[in-house]
Amino acid sequence: MPQATGGDTARPELRYDGRRPSGMREPDPGPLGLQGKRMSLFSPIAALSLATIIFAIDTLTPFDIAIAVLYVAVVLLALNFADRRRILLIGAGCMALTLLSFILSHGARFDSGPVARCLVSLSAIGITTLLAAKVKAGIAVLGESERRYRHIFLATGVAILEMDFSEVGTAIAALKTAGRGIDAVRAEDPGFARRMLGKMRLINANDTTLTMFGAGSVADFRAALPQLAPKEMEGALWSMLSALWDGSTAYEAESLMGTLDGRRLNVLFTVAVPSERPELGQVLVTIMDVTARREAEDALHHAQAELAHVTRVATLGELTASIAHEVNQPLAAIVTNGEAGLRWLNRPEPELQEGRTSLQSMVDDAKRASAVIKRLRALSSKSTPQQAAFALDELITETVTLVRRELDGHRAHLSLKLDEDLPPAFGDRVQIQQVLINLIVNACQAMGTVEGRPRDLGISCSVADGALEMTVADSGPGFDPDTASSLFNAFYTTKANGMGMGLSICRSILEAHGGRIRASAAHNAGATFTVSLPAHKEAL
Repeated sequence: MPQATGGDTARPELRYDGRRPSGMREPDPGPLGLQGKRMSLFSPIAALSLATIIFAIDTLTPFDIAIAVLYVAVVLLALNFADRRRILLIGAGCMALTLLSFILSHGARFDSGPVARCLVSLSAIGITTLLAAKVKAGIAVLGESERRYRHIFLATGVAILEMDFSEVGTAIAALKTAGRGIDAVRAEDPGFARRMLGKMRLINANDTTLTMFGAGSVADFRAALPQLAPKEMEGALWSMLSALWDGSTAYEAESLMGTLDGRRLNVLFTVAVPSERPELGQVLVTIMDVTARREAEDALHHAQAELAHVTRVATLGELTASIAHEVNQPLAAIVTNGEAGLRWLNRPEPELQEGRTSLQSMVDDAKRASAVIKRLRALSSKSTPQQAAFALDELITETVTLVRRELDGHRAHLSLKLDEDLPPAFGDRVQIQQVLINLIVNACQAMGTVEGRPRDLGISCSVADGALEMTVADSGPGFDPDTASSLFNAFYTTKANGMGMGLSICRSILEAHGGRIRASAAHNAGATFTVSLPAHKEAL
């Protein structure tokens, strides 16, 4: 099982070798267990003594009753100390004593009364012996099943808790009877979930649980359990209570939990309620430490973000000419408007209104230049993703402005089909812009070899099946439909000098946003890439 490594002392991998960890004792067998041990010692003596007494009474007394029937008590006592084979032997011995007693008491006389009593006794002993042997075999199977379950319970690498939620079930039933719902309870009584946690009684826990949470015994873990659920876990507690409220027999969630030695674990826990115990008297909770897996996922996401940033900067390098042109335009306009304003003011009679107009144009052009630089800084910076609502049509228009020189350099004819009434998209605007830039640059480069027909690039946005869709379609050479599934794999490329990371990063960005990307090849020529994004929930 993975263990926490970040910021904590590394723990050895748990391996079960049939022994309990040091300092952990076998559970107390309790009064019934001790009583069973005493019975196993007393029963052979009692059985031997009882058989001796029955034989003496049956042989030495003239009672006209089937005294030997009492041997069934000897056979039943044998259940406490003998296995199936020995029970059969004891039963056969009792039958032999019955016959011996008959011979000693009656000799060669075979009167109907004594013979009938002897046959009744033999029948009773035989039937009881067979039933006792069958019961013993069943007990052996049950005992083996219990030992196997206990071995699995103690040795498995997943923490297993056997718990009693009956008080929680009683509280839920009372609230449901009063006509209250879980949402109303959460709004009116925020501390309800924490109180219910205190009512979840731990019955038993396996060794993995004690190792995972740093507990010396089940009693220590039981006492500390309510404090091991931090505030971050309350959302999962409310969800679990909601599942129990609705009568669900299973619940699963990922959350944070504390340990007795002060560590914090990312855990995946499941709650299973037997369908035959709806009163929640027996609930099985399993807990898996996924801290190492979560840290690995975070490291992977960080590496993907770093790679996406590098690719974004590399793309900006390819667009240097377009960027310089985009920045030079407002700067040149500022100079032109400034010179015009000076001329208006230097006249014998200054034209103040014309001068104001020139100055206002200079301010507007400066803001344009500032906006361009701000967008470029956002694209090149290594900042934390910012989730927010944004207009998809505005993003497309802004991106086209950035890549205009790329479009002109490849003689691509651009057509836009934008729906201005779309609901806003939700996500990191810069990352989605990176996806669109990659798709446009790929399309321009793909059409760079096209001769004898138009180089058309179409970009559109719309709503389909409740999601926002953005389409980039080119008239390039396209691709083999058999390779469509490989286009988004890392290091797969159809370019001579390509790295094969652009589309892979696009897919990673979109999947992180809850969206997706797909490619389709046209029948004659060209390729179409369709991006799906979730709309902002508040706008729906």
